Amino acid sequence: MHPGSGFDLAPAVNDDETTDWWRDRLADVFDPSVRGTMRLPGQAPVTYSGLEGLRDAWREWLKDWASYHDEIEDMIDDGERVVVLHCCTGQPAPGEPEITRRSATVWTVRGGRVVGVDFNIPYGEALAAVEVAR
Repeated sequence: MHPGSGFDLAPAVNDDETTDWWRDRLADVFDPSVRGTMRLPGQAPVTYSGLEGLRDAWREWLKDWASYHDEIEDMIDDGERVVVLHCCTGQPAPGEPEITRRSATVWTVRGGRVVGVDFNIPYGEALAAVEVAR
């Protein structure tokens, strides 16, 4: 599901043809009623439903970025949940300096399908949640 650290997510997420291609290939991996939350800086988490909702969440997150690259640093299997630790590098606008930050995504899987995804969780919070669960 992850295109790799060299892939620029910002233009891809905003291109209908590219997102349709990804949706068609990943539809069987996700429960049709998958729910996702996106935490945007300074705002309460927003919940999205279905694959279209997940696409909308990514579009909302990346609308203000000229480029955005995501590298997976680690994955922690915690039973029904998988915590993915990311290092993200983005450029808000052409010519501006890049910003690098760490965050996490928590994927919830039941019956072999993704039923929930919580995006942009602070790195330390995700690590602490896994440690508490162990």
